Amino acid sequence: MSIQLSLKATGLNISANLRDNALPALIQLLQEYRDESATLPSPATDVLAGTVATPSVGVSGSLTAHNSEQAIKEFLKSHGAAELLNRLKWDSFPEKILLLGAWYESRGGGTPWRSADMDETFKQAKESPPRNFPRDIKNAIKSGWIHAETPRTYAVTRSGWNKIGQATENLGQ
Repeated sequence: MSIQLSLKATGLNISANLRDNALPALIQLLQEYRDESATLPSPATDVLAGTVATPSVGVSGSLTAHNSEQAIKEFLKSHGAAELLNRLKWDSFPEKILLLGAWYESRGGGTPWRSADMDETFKQAKESPPRNFPRDIKNAIKSGWIHAETPRTYAVTRSGWNKIGQATENLGQ
């Protein structure tokens, strides 16, 4: 297990994975420099396949689960669609549909979304949309990443958010 540390301030955004033995020093820093006037949310954890996600520590001292859906949405919101496709290097259309569907949802797009929404999102990413969308969305549904709300509307599942979280974690985010 490692500790995910994220420092965010105006003009600063640093992320690092630290060894477990850094925890005492981090706790000491938090206790020494804590801002008591700021309100802290309760620590959030995710249970993923029987393990607890490691919390990441921000400059403000608040704890958030790195793999939480909200943290992933914030990450997706801060990047463009084309940039995400380039960084993750997912080549299959079901994976691209997952990523762009999650990006669409995180940007405030309607949930559930339609294939026409994905066509527009693919255009924004300067990527050609799948020629056989029904086959590719069906494969994403079989993988458990996408859920069909109605026969023609879709939403990203928790498994889909987890897949994106793991991929962004591998990037060192």
